[in-house]
Amino acid sequence: MFSKPWFIIRYWLCWICFFELARIIFLLYNFSTASAIPGDALASLLYGVRMDMSMAAYLTLPIALLTSISIFVPMLRKPVILKVYHAIILLLLLMLILADLNLFRAWGYRIDASFLKYLASPKEMWASISYLPVFWILAGFIVCYLLVLKGFNKLVIRWQTKLVSTHKWASLGLMLLLMGLFIIPMRGGLQLAPLNQSSVYFSQSNFANMAAINGPWNFVHSLRHKSDASVNPFVYLDEKTAASIVKDLYQASGKSDTLKLTPNVIVIVWESFTDKATHLTLEGKEITPGFNQLKKEGLYFSDIYATGDRTDKGIVGVLSGYPAQPTTSIVKIPSKAAKLPMLSREFKNAGYNTAFYYGGELEFANMKAYLLGGSFDRFISINDFQQKDLSSKWGAFDDIVMHRLSADLKNQQQPFFTTWLTLSSHEPYETPLPSILRKTDDASLFLNSLHYTDSTVYDFIKESKQQPWWNNTIVVIVADHGHRLPVSPDKPDDFRIPMLFIGGGLEGRLGEIDRTGSQTDLAATLLGLLHMPATTFTWSKNLLDSTAKPSAYFSFNNGFGFTANKNWLLFDNVGKRVIGEKGKADSLLLKGQAMQQKTFADYLSR
Repeated sequence: MFSKPWFIIRYWLCWICFFELARIIFLLYNFSTASAIPGDALASLLYGVRMDMSMAAYLTLPIALLTSISIFVPMLRKPVILKVYHAIILLLLLMLILADLNLFRAWGYRIDASFLKYLASPKEMWASISYLPVFWILAGFIVCYLLVLKGFNKLVIRWQTKLVSTHKWASLGLMLLLMGLFIIPMRGGLQLAPLNQSSVYFSQSNFANMAAINGPWNFVHSLRHKSDASVNPFVYLDEKTAASIVKDLYQASGKSDTLKLTPNVIVIVWESFTDKATHLTLEGKEITPGFNQLKKEGLYFSDIYATGDRTDKGIVGVLSGYPAQPTTSIVKIPSKAAKLPMLSREFKNAGYNTAFYYGGELEFANMKAYLLGGSFDRFISINDFQQKDLSSKWGAFDDIVMHRLSADLKNQQQPFFTTWLTLSSHEPYETPLPSILRKTDDASLFLNSLHYTDSTVYDFIKESKQQPWWNNTIVVIVADHGHRLPVSPDKPDDFRIPMLFIGGGLEGRLGEIDRTGSQTDLAATLLGLLHMPATTFTWSKNLLDSTAKPSAYFSFNNGFGFTANKNWLLFDNVGKRVIGEKGKADSLLLKGQAMQQKTFADYLSR
């Protein structure tokens, strides 16, 4: 009864050992780099097991299914079936592993689907590898393949021949249970976020993180998330016209008001903070009374739009000033995200101490890989809080994180650049306090969660004002994205978000700026205010520059929006048609198409 489940478990472990051996070969092949960080290099063997277990589970599941059926269909127990399966799978895996060794040296990241585009140009591909001892590499590959195949077959088929067919129904039940349990290693565990590259990242060393990744898993993952990544599907204009339009949109003098001192900076990225909520009073209660008071005390940008509709796109919009993509997200491809500029890196290079706070899992939406490239000195996340404080589905409620942040800042060496990503206003809109609204529909729950985070952020600012560092600090409050709730007849309202600069470090600057801008403009605006260079943030405008063109581009699922001076337009790429507009929108179509075309081309080039 137990022989078949035990066979499958051993088979799964066999694949895990295979991938660990492949990682050892990767480290030895890159010995000069690995030897410089021996501790982290060895640790990659441990941290990478999680991804190995996932890939091994996917490879084991077909054999588990075959073994289950063979309980009642004896002919499926023939060793030839396993031999054919191993011959095909091992050939593919070893080809990927071998290619990965050389591609990593050339590109600096693990093999993914991007290399497939070179197969369409065999002449150029041959030119790029012809300097290698191709004959000996091929000969070595064949020998290695045959040896591994023989070893695999000898070991596994020996186990298979010892299987006995007793208690058939009980055996089938155990096999079905085991196959169900394989879902756990497939998704990387029981945590909220499924396995991604960030899940195995653990080090400040990029090489160590790369070593922890399972090459074949990374290839399959990128293949699944590949968005025709070698061809731009959004070419509506000729290159010259598109380039000219975009250049005009970003044309500005480059001169603006600057501060005299070098202030600390705190960026609060507020989950789902829609501008719609700031104007609402329900059941006699203001939804965001704290923020509405704070915006009178700083520089309030009242016509700002999020670049996308998800946190992974918003965090890139804030920290990298980079526009969202309509069919993918750049953080899902770490090799591309690593090439983005980041505010944290700019401030670190300027001598600032940097930190990132989030009450949930940094692996969420593959953000960890992106953030680890941002030169943050410290990360405070779900793993840094006691179990009693993790009472939210996502991790620690915002007030718990806020108190930790406030306590840490009292001892933080200045100058500092700190980012806090909130989470309590994310679905399912949990709060540790009773709701201020009687209704329990989604809109009410969402608005109540915003009210809770509003009080938390207000308390943080109130407490910060009592600290000695306040007079030399700028706090930026901005959303990661907007929200569909409460429902508005104008879809751009779902992307409209608040943005506020507040703090003693502003040196008395107050007022409302109603110039249309994007979340991506935060980077250039902040750096310009601090008289720091922003040339690498090519998709970001300084909103304090009076000559900057007022406009905002945003994308949603295979579509985009473009707005300027209260006029707006929405375009659907699938139907290739305008699906909404307001005001003088004729010129907005070309501007939006040019922005989509050029930003996606930039994404492809990274």
